[in-house]
Amino acid sequence: MFFMVPTLRISALSFVLVLIAGPITTTLPTATAQDAKAKPPAPRVPVELPRAGVLKQERSVRGPLLDGGEAIRLALGADPDALRNFAVPTWVRAVVARLGDDDFAQREYASAELREMSITNDVLMAVLEQGGLEEEQRNRLLRVLRWRVLYRPRGAVGIRMEPSGTAISVRGVLVTEVISGLPAERVLRVGDVILEIDGQRITTSADLIGRVQRLQPGDPIRMAVIRPVPADTPDGPGILRFEGDRVFEEVDVEFPLGSYDKLGNDPSASAAGNPETMRRRGRVEAIWARWGSSPRSVGIPKPLDADLGVGPPERPSSAP
Repeated sequence: MFFMVPTLRISALSFVLVLIAGPITTTLPTATAQDAKAKPPAPRVPVELPRAGVLKQERSVRGPLLDGGEAIRLALGADPDALRNFAVPTWVRAVVARLGDDDFAQREYASAELREMSITNDVLMAVLEQGGLEEEQRNRLLRVLRWRVLYRPRGAVGIRMEPSGTAISVRGVLVTEVISGLPAERVLRVGDVILEIDGQRITTSADLIGRVQRLQPGDPIRMAVIRPVPADTPDGPGILRFEGDRVFEEVDVEFPLGSYDKLGNDPSASAAGNPETMRRRGRVEAIWARWGSSPRSVGIPKPLDADLGVGPPERPSSAP
């Protein structure tokens, strides 16, 4: 018994070692097996970079950009170089000088006089561009210009209209209503299609508004119109036939413009849909940007839309 116990222990130990070593060498996963089970990498999608030709084409479609000087001239409606060299009349200078008078009433009278003065706005812009003004004079002159640009009288025909494409194939402005008390009542009829104003082609309502409202009440205007006539009208000079047995005759009309004020619209309030109002407001903003030290310096502490609801200022009742 004494000699058998160590022998059994050695045999058992050897047997255990064999059992332990066996599984380690036969079941250990290899690197090749791991690679086989791994998921394949996601395919890479190539990203197509923009071609140079595309960028070049986009730039050509947009057209040439205006330089700074040309942009300023268009915004102001005047050439700053010409304004600097403009000979301002001495009597205009005298009224501008009174904008800085110690007497408040005299400053108000001078502002009212400049608003109604029969001169172009270029004269007052020349005074601003040439400088040498006190702060009070400059601020008042800017407010005068704002009033003159926004509230200068506008011409009016006195019609309601829509594009003629809804009625005939010729592009023009179709008269859908004639407003009583304005010039169109005497010379235009419902159904007329306006094709030209003073020799310039008109295809949209915006074209007509822009041309008419840049003129003043009383200015003469000439229109080329086609007017519907009965379908059995015989062919002849000035007779036009369209699909659906629509027959028109060519008519030329000429008349003095009426006043936009008679339409009952505030000329400064609604810019949407009125190209002339948008043009005038853009002009005012350009004037402020060039000669106003800040919006507040020209009496506009709020954005333009918030300030335009106020009508034109009254001239002082005691002014001469």
